[in-house]
Amino acid sequence: MVGNDREVVIIDADEDGIDIAHSVKDRYVTAVICTQGGRAHSAAAIDVAWALCAPVLLHPADHALWEAVHGPCPYWQLEDGQRIAVAGEQLHVVHTPGATPGSVSLHFPSLNALFTGDALGHSCEPSDDRSAQFSEFTFPSDLPADTCVYPGHGDSFLLGDMLSPTDRWVRHSA
Repeated sequence: MVGNDREVVIIDADEDGIDIAHSVKDRYVTAVICTQGGRAHSAAAIDVAWALCAPVLLHPADHALWEAVHGPCPYWQLEDGQRIAVAGEQLHVVHTPGATPGSVSLHFPSLNALFTGDALGHSCEPSDDRSAQFSEFTFPSDLPADTCVYPGHGDSFLLGDMLSPTDRWVRHSA
């Protein structure tokens, strides 16, 4: 969950939808966002969304994965560059295909945070070689080096820690 004491979005509702619904308490849920359509990222999305009267959002390139898990249940489409208002701020949707054709990452500029789902790896297992995963991932060029990256699996890290010295110089000079 990301938001404040009045409003949140839920990212990648896992299989424990009851705990998610209880954690929300009396906050308004703007959306239940799936960073991809696979089971690990959307298993509880319908139940959580229904219980909290919120829409499910998914990139349409993952429609087949969604249908394999949820059948014909509807969802709202996410698009690259879309802005979603939550808690007086906006999150930015970045289409980051790789793990799945419809993988998205969510950038919260005001929090200096990027939630990547599985975009930094093609499996659901954390990797110790994050630099190899990172080299395949294309970040928006305007993200500051102190952006905290929250992958779907594994520990968070600062974007600047993964940039090469050349990347840091180019970003600093731009």
